[in-house]
Amino acid sequence: MFLKMKKNIYLLFLVSFIPAISVSQDTTDAKTESGKFMLGMRSTVSAFSDDNYSGMGVGGQFRLKLGSRLNSDWFADYITTDIGGIAKRSDYHIGWSVLYYPLHNEIKKGKLTPYILAGHCFDYTEVKKNGGIYTLSSMPAKRWSSAVQSGLGAHYNLSDNFDVSLTAQYMLHLGNEINADIFNNDITGEKDVLISSRKNASLEGHLLINLSLNVYIADLWSKK
Repeated sequence: MFLKMKKNIYLLFLVSFIPAISVSQDTTDAKTESGKFMLGMRSTVSAFSDDNYSGMGVGGQFRLKLGSRLNSDWFADYITTDIGGIAKRSDYHIGWSVLYYPLHNEIKKGKLTPYILAGHCFDYTEVKKNGGIYTLSSMPAKRWSSAVQSGLGAHYNLSDNFDVSLTAQYMLHLGNEINADIFNNDITGEKDVLISSRKNASLEGHLLINLSLNVYIADLWSKK
């Protein structure tokens, strides 16, 4: 049942971008636009997760244009989340997204360029109690998983070769589930955390908001 759902999710993301790829490859200036390489740094907010805690992080990315209306982002993020002052969650993301410009693709100073995106990433997650003193209920938990994401964004071009980009995307993780629940310990009279991990694959999502600064570096292949 779950494997079928997982397959359907991937097919949905793939099918949704077939029209975008087709349109972008038919444009007459695709050859002159493709190959543009940009390098950037980004800050990240992770919100609306299943455990109701928000995280902050930093990362980097590079952008490689595939056509006049088609672009790609390749990124890595490190995100930390404070869990009630008792525990900490660390997330490492590495992945890619395809960007499609439905309105226009003009890269010009003062121009706003909106886009839609979809992609995939791999991530590593670790949740552990602060202080390094663990009980049976608060042993650290970790997992490897993958995710699919889709969302909206826009570049604001500060110059012809430099932009600031804002993206909001929903990430749906496919993997083991980790929960961290804060409770009052009747023995110590203090707050404690219950960290649990279920081995069965599950769906877990959160909203990821990125603000990045990107600079044009070079054209990676010559144009004819």
